[in-house]
Amino acid sequence: MGEEKSVNSYDIVYIGDSSNSNDDHSNSDPTIYFRNISLSYFAAEPFEMLTKHNRCKELCLENDNPEENYIEGILQYFVHKEKRKGLYHLRQASIGEYTNGTYLYGLLLLAFEHYPKGKKYLDKLQWKENLSTSDHCWKRVKKTLSTIPAIMETRYYTAMVNLEPQTECHPDNILSMQALLLLQKAYSICSVCYESRLKKEELWRCII
Repeated sequence: MGEEKSVNSYDIVYIGDSSNSNDDHSNSDPTIYFRNISLSYFAAEPFEMLTKHNRCKELCLENDNPEENYIEGILQYFVHKEKRKGLYHLRQASIGEYTNGTYLYGLLLLAFEHYPKGKKYLDKLQWKENLSTSDHCWKRVKKTLSTIPAIMETRYYTAMVNLEPQTECHPDNILSMQALLLLQKAYSICSVCYESRLKKEELWRCII
């Protein structure tokens, strides 16, 4: 539903077919419009924005749309291999309070072993109090990245090799997924405590 609305909004602006709309947009501020327009469809399919909707992308970036910064960050980092530009746009997405951008930016910082800074961004998702936000971000980011052929770099592997847990709680259940391994390294937390929704106190005891 949200995806259809996003695409339809784009069509109204660029094709000029407003026959189905009863709203008067003559006094609309384009800055506000392009900053706040939903791009959820393109966030899930970033290549669509790269190949077919370049003008829309430019206008959204010019007006600092957080969701477009997230899309551009992914395209720059994983497609164009422009890591500095990619990280810049992901940071801008986080500044604009786009949670997927905050999550991915934090994970990339952890992958580069910038643990204090990565933790700072991930903590904005308040996962210590409620895991639902970070869980939803992980699912959405994973779905988006699955459409992009990205190659894991050597330094990412190095970060993974160094992921020996610094706590002895539940030693037989260390996190296996890459994203959660990074969280484990940053927070010294095992999978049982991370995934448990029953005892928040247990989660806190595992964090160093």
